Amino acid sequence: MVLLTALLAACGQRDAAPAGNPAPQAGPQVVASNGGSGSALDATTLAFAELVISTDGQAVKLLDLGAERATAPGLRSLAGALAAVRRTEMAQLQGVLDAAGVTYVDNHAGHDMPGMPTEVELVALSKAAPDFDAEFTRLTRAHLTESATVAESGAKSVPHAETKAVAAAMVEERESALRSLDALG
Repeated sequence: MVLLTALLAACGQRDAAPAGNPAPQAGPQVVASNGGSGSALDATTLAFAELVISTDGQAVKLLDLGAERATAPGLRSLAGALAAVRRTEMAQLQGVLDAAGVTYVDNHAGHDMPGMPTEVELVALSKAAPDFDAEFTRLTRAHLTESATVAESGAKSVPHAETKAVAAAMVEERESALRSLDALG
């Protein structure tokens, strides 16, 4: 949990003040919106939204593959349902960024982070004919477990009400999804 909080904090540091012009030390860092409309998001909210959009984007690739290729009907169905939820989360968080006038930047593209399927893993999975269901389940469990940790951190630390609500819903959904995955064996 401490590592995740540090990751969220580090993600928000990309807009740090230039050398010789230190950022204020009091209160949360605020990331100004594009266009100067006065709307802004704090660094934690921005970092959470960017991280979830990026990791959910990779998860959608995994889940779409599972919905198409899993041999167990229950696993195919779960994959499709989870992909739909990830797309909704991404749209909700993109809406938060859009409302604040902040352009989404995928600061995590190509990263090898826990629970975020890499392109190499996705290519290997697409070629894993006899072991597809087992490998898909392993990668999905890793995604659900790690994104539950991210969501819990967001639900506790994100001050932006709409984003906090998305994080809280994510916590519940990840717990339910893990139970469903466990029930499938």
